[in-house]
Amino acid sequence: MFGSLKGRGYVMRKVILIFSLLSCAYTPPYNDAERVAEEYLRAIEREDFKKAYLLIDGVSRRATRFEEFEKYWRDFFKRYGKPYNHTIIDISRDGKYVVVEYSWSFQRLPENDTSIFLDSRGYRLRLVYEFRRWAVKFRKYTIIKETPTPYGIEREIIKE
Repeated sequence: MFGSLKGRGYVMRKVILIFSLLSCAYTPPYNDAERVAEEYLRAIEREDFKKAYLLIDGVSRRATRFEEFEKYWRDFFKRYGKPYNHTIIDISRDGKYVVVEYSWSFQRLPENDTSIFLDSRGYRLRLVYEFRRWAVKFRKYTIIKETPTPYGIEREIIKE
């Protein structure tokens, strides 16, 4: 009787050890800013707006409904054409952000085929680190901390 319980305990310890080793080896998929930027740009190119929407930061997600996000990109495609390829030109740090400079190549659509727009255009993407992951900053916003003082309210910019 005790031999069978001892055997189960040994197996259980092995299982716990294996799970603990696997959890240590696992790295979150969005801990690399460049990979997040790549995934975001690829999702937009494939029109996988749900995936792209999940890659934007929490403040932007709370301020923008999914339908508005999708409409923004559909309107963008109507104006400039559909991007089919991107090239990351430079990745740099700007304070708390990672700035990814990239160019997008567009396929021309008959309704927007004018000589004004270029086949390839340059853009910047800002990524912010939040909740143990990098996320694309979709909206422009500033977070201000307000502290009441005897002389009035003191305002301090936390994030831009």
